[in-house]
Amino acid sequence: MDKRTIIGIILIILITMLMPYYQRWIMGDRPIPEQPVAVDTLPAVDTLNVPREERGGSPPPPKIVFEEETAPVEEMAIRQDTTSREIRVENQYLIAVLSNERGGNPVYWELKQYRHYLGGNVSLINDNGLELEFTNRDGRVVSLRRYRAFVRFPEHNNMVLDEDNPTAEVEFYFPVAGGKVVKKMIFYYDRYSVDVVVYFEGLQNYVINRRYLLSWVDGLPPTEENIRDDLSFSRAYVYMAGELEDLDVGKVEEKQVDFNGRVNWTAIRNKYFLASLIPSNPDETYGAMLRAAGVEKEGILYKYFTCTIDMPYTPEQSVRDTFTVYLGPLDYDVLKKYRVDLQTLVMNKDWYERLFRPISLLILPAFKLLHSVIPNYGLVIIIFSILIKIILHPLTKKSYQSMSEMQYIQPLVAEIREKYKNDPQRMNKELMRIYKEHGINPLGGCLPTLLQMPLLFALFIVFRSTIQLRGQPFVLWITDLSSPDKLYFGVDLPLIGDNIHVLPIFMALTMIWQSRMTITDPKQKAMVYIMPVFMLFIFYSLPSGLNLYYSVFNVLSMVQTHMIRKKMHPNDVSAKSKAEAAPPPRGKGKREPKARKRTKK
Repeated sequence: MDKRTIIGIILIILITMLMPYYQRWIMGDRPIPEQPVAVDTLPAVDTLNVPREERGGSPPPPKIVFEEETAPVEEMAIRQDTTSREIRVENQYLIAVLSNERGGNPVYWELKQYRHYLGGNVSLINDNGLELEFTNRDGRVVSLRRYRAFVRFPEHNNMVLDEDNPTAEVEFYFPVAGGKVVKKMIFYYDRYSVDVVVYFEGLQNYVINRRYLLSWVDGLPPTEENIRDDLSFSRAYVYMAGELEDLDVGKVEEKQVDFNGRVNWTAIRNKYFLASLIPSNPDETYGAMLRAAGVEKEGILYKYFTCTIDMPYTPEQSVRDTFTVYLGPLDYDVLKKYRVDLQTLVMNKDWYERLFRPISLLILPAFKLLHSVIPNYGLVIIIFSILIKIILHPLTKKSYQSMSEMQYIQPLVAEIREKYKNDPQRMNKELMRIYKEHGINPLGGCLPTLLQMPLLFALFIVFRSTIQLRGQPFVLWITDLSSPDKLYFGVDLPLIGDNIHVLPIFMALTMIWQSRMTITDPKQKAMVYIMPVFMLFIFYSLPSGLNLYYSVFNVLSMVQTHMIRKKMHPNDVSAKSKAEAAPPPRGKGKREPKARKRTKK
């Protein structure tokens, strides 16, 4: 490498390091703006005017506003309504309140079957919603979310849907330059979703680029008490040609990814809920865009996602595009009814969930079938643990028999180790002889354990990720099987706080008890306590349903071990004591000399 090359490399490094300071000097610091979030007056079940604090619910997360959204827009060609209006729609699953503010959007979306940990029901709206954008003849991007829409709806603003009144329509429209843009929402009595119909009239000389964008902006608000865990599941997705692409953000940053081609749907999720845009005609889409932003507040990284579908606009034709907007639970059976593969998002967070997903999908229907007979999910978990133990018995029986026999011959093994401690070769030979005499394969217990590991991982995924356990009580202080069980003391204790998680401690105790039953080698005595303590730290903050399952499973394993040991060695006498007490086999050992017969002469 010559001198010029070295100088060039040094200059490139210096320019790269100094570029951010140069840009900051030229442009000035421009941190991500954060807007205060006003407390909306949103409806409870019977009114439109109950404040958020009285309903319960999570505090609003910090608001992220993308740079282009903050730019002022002066668009004289668009007229907007001078009055704010709200319409309430209720069906068997949800209560929605629509407002003509922000381009005609829901301001409240209560899921009637899902409780919030702070009280009331979950609402999936918090300054998020639909955004319709297009480019005008001046080359300016126009976002209708900045305008107050005109609205058409039935005479009454409180609509309740049922089988006799199955649908309701609310139409938002914007007079624009002699024409109009229409966004109509159609509700159904038996769906979490709403159909959104978008069309343009008389705007062939106003909208350019022959395209428009429909987006769901600012994702979903956190709904769980453990906000970090909830946000760890947050992602934005696009599903194209049978392939699922996702976008995540792991620090304070902004990201954007563009996709070209046929779009089946886009979606944004948190741990248990989903917002999705589904075009009725995917062949007419141009592509999609996913955007993500991370904002840190009080040590928590909040995530904001926007998913966009790029649609064609043909002014020569009166085209009406229909989209299904799903805003509801991440429930496999519910999502499957839409027949667009939305259910692929269930148990699909990370690689390990995708790896064991086929097994998890076999477990989930059996789990739900049991719940249709037994209304308490805690009892379902206990029954399910017993069934799994019965199914795994052929695999685990050999393992437990091997462990029981190893414990039975442990005194002989200890004697051989002591006797031949200076002769390892002879010691191994004698140990193999003992194992052979008692029909023991030292590695025989490993294979059954490995065979059952996929099932245990699949169960872990079902209990941790699916919505079925969310908010489900068991007994006493265990009020939510999807979160840790908390037994409150009433006072704060050092290093512990005002509550303790009981089930993980009980699970660790069962592991210690089981280890004491199976581990007899003095050199492995430490493992009796090391592994249970390690598992206690891992499982302490995991859902109580998962800890309940493993606790019951451990107790059943202890019973199984005890029964196998009793069957194999009913008198519970060690091999060494039995060998010492047994008479010598016939034909072996020294014989006593026969007495001589004396004869008289």
